[in-house]
Amino acid sequence: MSRLRVAGEQLRLAVWPLFLVLGVLLALNPRRCIDFTVFRTAGERWLAGTSLYRAEDGPMPFKYAPPVAVLLAFLALIPRGLGAALWNAASVLLLFLAVVQLPRVDPTPEGADGTWAALALAGPIGTVLFYGQVDLLLLGLLVLAATAVRTRGDGGTALGLSVLTKPPAALAVLFFLGRRRWRALAVATGVVLLVTALFALRTGVATLGREVAAWQSLVERSTLEWVTGPNPQGFPTLILDVAGWLGTRPTSETLALAQLSAVLFFGALVLALREDPGASFRMTCLSIALCSPLAWRANFVLALPALRRVVAAARWGDGFSRLVLGLVVLASVLTSGVFLDRTATERLLAFRPWGLLGLLLVVVEFSAPRVPPAVRASASPG
Repeated sequence: MSRLRVAGEQLRLAVWPLFLVLGVLLALNPRRCIDFTVFRTAGERWLAGTSLYRAEDGPMPFKYAPPVAVLLAFLALIPRGLGAALWNAASVLLLFLAVVQLPRVDPTPEGADGTWAALALAGPIGTVLFYGQVDLLLLGLLVLAATAVRTRGDGGTALGLSVLTKPPAALAVLFFLGRRRWRALAVATGVVLLVTALFALRTGVATLGREVAAWQSLVERSTLEWVTGPNPQGFPTLILDVAGWLGTRPTSETLALAQLSAVLFFGALVLALREDPGASFRMTCLSIALCSPLAWRANFVLALPALRRVVAAARWGDGFSRLVLGLVVLASVLTSGVFLDRTATERLLAFRPWGLLGLLLVVVEFSAPRVPPAVRASASPG
């Protein structure tokens, strides 16, 4: 084995300890993991039976659906530093588990394991760990749901938790419909209803209704402000940017239309690929990353399944895949906030590099070389 290959293998193996150490160190800094602090506060408020959405929260409100607070309640029972460290450690471990389990739903030749894709996405992964966000946990849940075929719940529990965590994850329902996994869909529905019922049992049905209304009002108000800034990278924002060039100002109506267009577009792509489980799952994860107007660079950790295939196609010699992989690495480095100051980073993000790269990954999905038939035949039916 050449020295270059040995060095590459050592780097590949070092990626996971490095991510784990980075996540824990960031968590132990009280000025980091501010999203985790928001999650912990939401859990505290649900346990206390008080409102989740308050004006006093300023620029860092809880923007998730009320039942999500039930899932976060355990965070209020442990010290903040320990909880943040466990949160980030669990995020890295679920990312690792996702990489290990991906071949079960999306086989690729030459033993591609996704570690290089994770390294290429080090910028978004670092952003998730820096803020203590939920996206790595979501990716892990989606992979677990997809690979849990023929288990007792058929992946429905993980699917239900995914949909609760991020509403755009409802697009994963299309993947399960395409695989005819009815039990998983039934279990997922049960999980959502159970968690919602637990919230109502603590606060009352009337309070649940008020909290849902407050959440919807907050999301509508803050999203319209968000999409006009440099950070959003989702497909609805790209649509609004094009509309802006044509003289149309963003409104709640145009935002809703842009989001509907994104859901219909990516939903159609997921269904179009339903005969290939791996391709359908890659598009599902990419769709969840791109469909929300709130999407920003951290959400693109969900592009890992698609980028894993790009890495494999680049190894096969596909020139376009190599170009896209290089652009992803460049964007990961330049938007990480490590090499550019905040102003320069925001100027770069205003060009929506991650949204455009997401569209390039869609193009790769339909243009890059297919998995060889012998390998595809070994794919899990789930």
